[in-house]
Amino acid sequence: MPEYTSIRVRKDTKRLLEKVLIDYESKLKRRLDYDELLRILAHETRARPWLLRLLVENPVKGHSTDEAQRLLRSERKRDTRF
Repeated sequence: MPEYTSIRVRKDTKRLLEKVLIDYESKLKRRLDYDELLRILAHETRARPWLLRLLVENPVKGHSTDEAQRLLRSERKRDTRF
């Protein structure tokens, strides 16, 4: 059985993730949990490094992307599929 952990995110970040989750569920036509969503996002960022560069160069107004960048880089290092 896989081990899970908790991560803390601000409420506005969770709302943003919920919107992204809904978009991906619609696109994939199946239910996802946050673990799957974060893995998909990390994989896409790794597969297309220009996405991470775009995030770094164009932060969302009113939102700090530093934590998101750190998490994506951390997940990228931990992902053993690549």
